[in-house]
Amino acid sequence: MLRVVGGRLGSQTAVALRTPVGLRFMSAAAKPTTTQISSPFDTLPIRPVLRPDTPAYFMAKPRYADLVSGLSRITQDYPLGRFNKARHKPGKWIKRDKIEKKLNIKITDNEYRALVKQLCDAKRARIMDPEVREEVQLYLQQFERGYTHLEVVKKDEQDMTEEEKAAAARKALLKKRKSNRGYKDDLGRWYAVGKRKAALARAWVVPVNEQVEAAKKTPINSTAETKADTTEAKAETASETATEATPEPVSPILAHPGEILINGKPLAEYFARATDRESVLFPFQTISKIGQFNVYSVVHGGGLTGQAEAVQLAISRATHAMNQNKHAGIRLAGLLKRDPRSVERKKTGQPKARKRYTWVKR
Repeated sequence: MLRVVGGRLGSQTAVALRTPVGLRFMSAAAKPTTTQISSPFDTLPIRPVLRPDTPAYFMAKPRYADLVSGLSRITQDYPLGRFNKARHKPGKWIKRDKIEKKLNIKITDNEYRALVKQLCDAKRARIMDPEVREEVQLYLQQFERGYTHLEVVKKDEQDMTEEEKAAAARKALLKKRKSNRGYKDDLGRWYAVGKRKAALARAWVVPVNEQVEAAKKTPINSTAETKADTTEAKAETASETATEATPEPVSPILAHPGEILINGKPLAEYFARATDRESVLFPFQTISKIGQFNVYSVVHGGGLTGQAEAVQLAISRATHAMNQNKHAGIRLAGLLKRDPRSVERKKTGQPKARKRYTWVKR
């Protein structure tokens, strides 16, 4: 029998019950019973705890932050090579709109400049391990202009037809050409682009001698067509009447050799001031070949003086690309460089950029 003292078990009995031997002699009635209380939350499914993939998850632009932090980690882990201004080219990376499309975010100009600086620094990191260096180079190449993965190109070429391949090759050739240096297009014209202030000019320059030779080589188009069933006599008479009726073709530009057209108008009609006309003709004057080239130019933006100097730069580039040895005077005269000067902006609180309001003491 268990003796209960003060509503509780005796101390000796309580100690005995806590021992393994005492537990064997406990009756079923003396064992403590635990009641299970059902809760409405027991039936709810246990949701897994979702953790962010990157520490930058809570930032405003996590993808941009991950990109910058990854590039900065490269520059911290590996020493940077000696800074060379010729190799430090921010223009080799893709533009801001393409990066926004790649990352599917919006970045500001300052963020783009910081990203380009990180890319340039990571490019000149000196990595001794060849595998790591190749991996870093492949990672950086996706941000370079004109880079396309070789596997993607080969896969596309397999599905392309011959016409599409020719069009792609032509597109690649046009992309490789630089209009700011001048090149020869498919029609045999020398093309270049010039800028000055807010004006943009495009010029096509053709030597008069080449146009005369091309006009002589072009066959005369006969209007009468002979049929296969007709006799030889009828064909001869038809061809004779056709040659008598159709005059010899004359190129519209060759009607006035040495003509310069600006937006479809003659030079003297478009530029009324003599100084503007002289600036347009100055490239030909330096090489002593005035009147030996036909020029067609399209210009827009800015004023007449800016447009005249933009046309001058375009003509200089196209003419110099035609023959760099004979037309070296254009380079010596400094006509191949763009004039970077522009109007200084107006400041607040001032009537003009440098002018000040009159200050009166009393």
